[in-house]
Amino acid sequence: CLQLLAQGLIVCYFLGVMPEAAAANQAGGLPAAAPIAHSDSEGLPRAVLKPLPATAPESPALPAKVPGKFLEPRPSAETDGRISVVLPCLNEPYTLNTVNSFCDRTPQEVLEEIIVVDDASSPPLEQLLTSVDPKCRLRVLRHKESLGLMIAKQTGGDAATGKYIGFYDCHVAPARDWWKETLMLLRAKTRRLVVPMIADLDIDTWDEKVNGALTAKCYINFNADFWWYDDDSDFIPVISGGLVATSRQWWQESGGFDPGMRGWGGENTDQSLRAWLCGGDILRAKSSHVAHMWRTDSDKRTLAKSHKRHQTDNLARVAAIWFGEFKDKFRDGSLDPSIDVHDAKQRIEALQCKPFVYFLHRFRRIFLGGGMLPDAVFKIRQKGTQVCIFKSPHGYVRKPCSDATWFHMANMVPPGFPTAQDLAEPPAQESSGQEQVTCGGHMAATCAQCPQGHGEEWCHKDCRWTFGSCVPKDSQPRGPAPELGKSFSGIRQWNTLECWDRLDTTGPIGYFCDITGHNMNQQYLFDENGVIHHFSGRCVSVSAKDQSRLEAGS
Repeated sequence: CLQLLAQGLIVCYFLGVMPEAAAANQAGGLPAAAPIAHSDSEGLPRAVLKPLPATAPESPALPAKVPGKFLEPRPSAETDGRISVVLPCLNEPYTLNTVNSFCDRTPQEVLEEIIVVDDASSPPLEQLLTSVDPKCRLRVLRHKESLGLMIAKQTGGDAATGKYIGFYDCHVAPARDWWKETLMLLRAKTRRLVVPMIADLDIDTWDEKVNGALTAKCYINFNADFWWYDDDSDFIPVISGGLVATSRQWWQESGGFDPGMRGWGGENTDQSLRAWLCGGDILRAKSSHVAHMWRTDSDKRTLAKSHKRHQTDNLARVAAIWFGEFKDKFRDGSLDPSIDVHDAKQRIEALQCKPFVYFLHRFRRIFLGGGMLPDAVFKIRQKGTQVCIFKSPHGYVRKPCSDATWFHMANMVPPGFPTAQDLAEPPAQESSGQEQVTCGGHMAATCAQCPQGHGEEWCHKDCRWTFGSCVPKDSQPRGPAPELGKSFSGIRQWNTLECWDRLDTTGPIGYFCDITGHNMNQQYLFDENGVIHHFSGRCVSVSAKDQSRLEAGS
């Protein structure tokens, strides 16, 4: 047990090696595994990556313009193939907007058809689409009863006649030239999924918001839950679900979705694992933008006009189909053994798919580097007592250790992240006596002298704020470089997507983990005495007013 707080919290590490971490290391030969073809920064830190052959670029580039031409050559359906756009819709008031957007922004030489799959809307969507121009090649397929989003996608995918199939939500607007990089990447490889950069939709203009956010990449935990993240690689572990394109050949070979799934959710993970484990890959098309309408309570125009029906436990099916020896980690070992995945398993055998550990190894920068496969988990106990930290619906509180929450270290170590030694003995900053550093709006002899009692607000430009200290912007932590899977920058709640985020007056706030470690609100560090320091310079403490609660200490 290590002392945690001067006021009296300590942390107990239960140091037995977690079996799933050992399995990933053994199966993948970590950490000294041979580089995987087309691997990039998700597999290994850039410092140890081997260069790839020039014929297989790590991040595919856009096609170059033809020399000596003022115009790019027009696409040819005969040589390049066209795309079928599939839109699964149920009582969606923006179906017409979406159809017209794809029609207007996709050249006739590229667009095979637009398929609207009406999942028993009332009134039928065909009545709302009578004004669509014949050039859009619109087809409306209608279910007599609502069968759910997944079956609607399957219906559209099976009916598509284009060489490529794009599945998109019924409330999106593609940007001009959205199709170019998407099709270029699909033409390069048949067994591939391509995800556009997903932008924010301005409902009033039905176009991408100016200076809005862009996202595309997700990862999963061992409960098959997914969440967003971003880094500099174009390879995507898991798609979010609603916006993705593939080849019709791969759609037919792979069988589309798991036939046992119903409703919404889980199909994105099933489709992603099938791609990665069965000979394919997933890429984002950074120049292909599709604006998406997010459902938010603050804008009633965005709320769904339908309810889920025929819902199955699709995440459990994902675990039963794909997790293999790791399925015992799903929901703490509570996976229902009676789930029938016989048909899906037969498909896996026919495709000669790899085991789940290949996926973990391929994205070991996330699962090891991000702390998803920790060597140890721990509880945080108050010194001299049997009281520990517990995650309640109202935040982190103190409870008997028998009921306490398990945690582990997590999130990657960003550049310049300090070590416990740095906190104990901040590096000395010497003034040359002549040159000064720029702190922002003023100057000082050293970065340490910049704040003058104002904290982070007076530490900029040549300096940066970290864990309560103003240090030179290019300063490096002491000790060896962080080791993959051994050094982390945050604290994660075991088997969840949640990490300690902002340190508030009531203690840490739980929020979705930023596995890349760049969210400074999620940066926590144990010093050599066990005190938990936050990036802000404060530490986690016991509330002086309410001993059952936590607070931010100085």
